[in-house]
Amino acid sequence: MVAGAVFSVLVTLLVVLLLQGLLKSIASADRATHKTDDLVFAYVQFNRFVNEDKNMAYVLTKESNSRQAALVKIDQKGKKKIYVLTFYKNMIRVTTPEGGHMPLLLGVRTASFESRERQIKITVTEKDKRKSEIYFKLDAKPKEKTKDEPKKNKAESKRTIK
Repeated sequence: MVAGAVFSVLVTLLVVLLLQGLLKSIASADRATHKTDDLVFAYVQFNRFVNEDKNMAYVLTKESNSRQAALVKIDQKGKKKIYVLTFYKNMIRVTTPEGGHMPLLLGVRTASFESRERQIKITVTEKDKRKSEIYFKLDAKPKEKTKDEPKKNKAESKRTIK
């Protein structure tokens, strides 16, 4: 009778230890997938911000460097506004020269930026030491008209079709 009681206590202890290990595995798996969701959400959030209302956005390569990426967003009325992607404390955020910011990704250890004519690349190292790269494709910078450019009159710009 004593042997049966000891055996049942050992079986119960074994079941409790197995359940504890299973719960730890589930918790760590949940944390790992959550970070990936954060990266995807940051990408979608910024992409929607840039492309809302069919706005145009292009990279300011001269104002961008490894610590920030600058871009111009033009609304449908032609109004231009400058935004800067930066790494600040533990986040990647979008700021304006007037102040204020929109956090894109939290829990970041380091971040570096690379800007090309139509693309921004952000290399992120998260707090759990995982590295990721996020790419944003933007519009080409519109060509600005110079004052020296001769204006075409209507007669020159029309083509005759025969």
